[in-house]
Amino acid sequence: MYTILIAILIGATSGGAWTALALWKTWQMGIVLTILVSLLAFVLISRWMARRIEPEFMAIQKQIQAGQTQLAIGQLESMLSLSRWQILLKGQIHAQIGMLAYASGDEGRAANHLTLAGIRSTEAQVTNAALEYRRGRKDEAQKILEVAIRANKKQILPYHVQAWMLAKDGNRKGAITRLLACQKIEKSNESTQDNLSRLQNGKKLSMKRFGIGWFGLQLEKPPAQMRVAQGMAGRKGFRQKSRRRH
Repeated sequence: MYTILIAILIGATSGGAWTALALWKTWQMGIVLTILVSLLAFVLISRWMARRIEPEFMAIQKQIQAGQTQLAIGQLESMLSLSRWQILLKGQIHAQIGMLAYASGDEGRAANHLTLAGIRSTEAQVTNAALEYRRGRKDEAQKILEVAIRANKKQILPYHVQAWMLAKDGNRKGAITRLLACQKIEKSNESTQDNLSRLQNGKKLSMKRFGIGWFGLQLEKPPAQMRVAQGMAGRKGFRQKSRRRH
């Protein structure tokens, strides 16, 4: 990580210069100065990089909204070289590429990137679990969700996705246990209360409350109205025929 190395170098230079010039009689102050200057340099360099990267992410977001998925993926891939300068950026970029590839149906590419996604990227981790589940690797999907829940305990969706998978495979008791754990995180959450009640009464889970966050995982087909809306949004260049003036 270039940012960390440069920050340490700046700090060490400052501390060494302080000690060499005998501005303080003890070497302890040189060490303290090295640490403080290194931390300050790291913060400043990180902020400078963030300001430089932000416009690129905004441009990519516009490409995604315009339906230019492959162009957005290419742009994200070109940004991977910048991850040497910004901590956690690499995992964030892999997460974005993986989710875009999964949404576009390129599961092979999605798998390659989702496995490299940051552990704190809940959506990417859940997407990776959904991909493994759809491929029949259900134990692996459960492991991914367990890790995602430990890293993002306050996120509700991973609990429900795991409960859905368990219930789908006939493990209703395990699904109830998972939602009871979710309820401890946010007792008043209506989705958790509803799905817990459904399981306890022998009914299927309802994931509609999670909207595109759930249906984007491709574990269930979205309602007809949502499919129609997505189809209309995906029609690029639609224009009404102009009337010629005579």
